[in-house]
Amino acid sequence: MSIKAVIFDIYNTLFDNHTIYWHRTFEEICQKQNLKIDPEELWTHWKAIEVSFRTNRLNLANPDASPPFKTYETAWREAFETTFENLSLNGNPEQAAKLSIESLGARPPYPDTFKTLEAVQKQRKVAFLTNADNASVNKLFDSYNIASNMLFTSEKLQTYKPNPYVFHEVIRSLGLVAEETVYVGDTLVEDIHGAKSAGLTAVWINRNELQADPTLLQADCEITKLNELVDILDYIDEVKR
Repeated sequence: MSIKAVIFDIYNTLFDNHTIYWHRTFEEICQKQNLKIDPEELWTHWKAIEVSFRTNRLNLANPDASPPFKTYETAWREAFETTFENLSLNGNPEQAAKLSIESLGARPPYPDTFKTLEAVQKQRKVAFLTNADNASVNKLFDSYNIASNMLFTSEKLQTYKPNPYVFHEVIRSLGLVAEETVYVGDTLVEDIHGAKSAGLTAVWINRNELQADPTLLQADCEITKLNELVDILDYIDEVKR
């Protein structure tokens, strides 16, 4: 069965979400709120709290038993509330969360992003699936004139990858089955394990040459640059014939 569609993750797959951009956002937060703290120290404290949200937001063994859904903006506001309280800072958590959401909508594309998308779209359907709020990704897509009719966010679906449900919803909207679909992403749990658990073929974009986790479902193929994808898709087609 040939590959008829490719679903792309967005951040750190098509658009660079490197820590350096977060540091700049925290510099802006400290400047606008006149916070007497080093921005990187604020980031370190906030990130430790934010990570607990990512860890606990989805029950991997039983997604239906997960906690009530929270957007990133809500979770990040709560993380700023705790951070400011712990550090005795008179900050504005709501403004800080909104600045973080806005900055995520201004991430730069990788040099090979648009050429790869164009090449893939000539032969197959394309969709996008990301753990992100609508506000961030809509701003990003508007900035680069990317059609958003096949854009699926965690906020839209009210749950997060790696819940198989989100992958199934995208496939259903494409009018295809899992065997006809490839998912491309950078994270081992949310993207690769999630896609494989939903029955998709998974391509891991591993720019930093990380080691795979043997306790998780494994990628079908691995690339280090996005522009390797077109050849990989042709290879997958050959294998499936």
